[in-house]
Amino acid sequence: MSEKLPISVLVASCNEGHLLEDCLKSLQFCDEIYFVNLGSTDNSVEIASKYATVMEEFHKVPRIEDVHPIYIPKLKHDWFILIDPDERIRTELADDIRKYIQNPEPFKSLVRAYLWYFFKGKKLKGGPYQKAVRGRLLFYRPGINITDEVHTGITAKPGYGIAEIPFTGLNYDEHYWCNSWAQLKDKHTRYAKGEGKVLYQEGKRFSWFKLIYKTIQAFLIAFIKQEYYRDGFTGLKFSYHEGRYSYISWMSLRKYQVELKKEGKLLTPKQVAMEQMQQKVQQFVTETERIAMSYKQTEDTSLKAQIIQQYQKSLHRLVNDALEINAFDMAQKAMEAASFNDEMKTYVVKDLLMGRLKLIQHSGSYRLVKRMKKN
Repeated sequence: MSEKLPISVLVASCNEGHLLEDCLKSLQFCDEIYFVNLGSTDNSVEIASKYATVMEEFHKVPRIEDVHPIYIPKLKHDWFILIDPDERIRTELADDIRKYIQNPEPFKSLVRAYLWYFFKGKKLKGGPYQKAVRGRLLFYRPGINITDEVHTGITAKPGYGIAEIPFTGLNYDEHYWCNSWAQLKDKHTRYAKGEGKVLYQEGKRFSWFKLIYKTIQAFLIAFIKQEYYRDGFTGLKFSYHEGRYSYISWMSLRKYQVELKKEGKLLTPKQVAMEQMQQKVQQFVTETERIAMSYKQTEDTSLKAQIIQQYQKSLHRLVNDALEINAFDMAQKAMEAASFNDEMKTYVVKDLLMGRLKLIQHSGSYRLVKRMKKN
């Protein structure tokens, strides 16, 4: 595996020199390793200088998502990997990434692989990490949106989808995510403080009842449903930390709502949903122009079919989401934009629109059917 793949890697670190070298060694199959130093005072910079192709200095941030919008646009290659210093790409996974990148699926911008989480260097018996879990590892920059949102900062653009590297039992990313209870507590505290905005955008609103209920629920789900009880006292502590994470998240929501109210920007869940839908539809319309042009310029019939298929999936999700919140005008706008050729007009009217006729009838929105038939 001497030949480098046209992949960039973004690694940001603060005082994780004791983990960094093994991580960077596992990434030598990639052409560019972009290291961002977040104010380290240990030997991180010295170690990174032996492996990284680009090095930058930045200040310490509470969450890694804060650096993504700044540095992802600077990466050399469109295909890139996001990874933390506590991860290692096993050779088997590197081989499968090589195979995938040599023949990537068209219009897939998020590629999932499997990660196995380790606590204090060991695998857990219970919890969500008792086995390898799927996670997004490889990204195609032209097909993604990038924000600093916690856990949801990178999403696929309209017309793009998700691919997956099949799990063989050996091809996984080793994630040594926590080596002490203090580290777990610190991670949970930093990330939970950013969950308030996420909960708000999901339509959640704070109440003391919900705070107590969600905290207890998180503990019980972790201990019983996710089977942390199998790890004995360790599992009990994990369940406590899950409850604590929920508690801090909901308190973060309370703080976020107070700040918005002071600024006169506090919206109802319906107003937030409508605002988000408007943004999604606008992006969909903009991306449709690019997709329609790509379709028109493509001569390969198989590739043309893949373009249409992936685009129809995006449209399907968008229209369903719009109808769920009664955003009929926005659903109409998306479908009108999507009808850029005869094939798409047929799909919109016969498959998408007519298939949801009962829902539209109940809403009284016959204008959708009438207008699309006229077009």
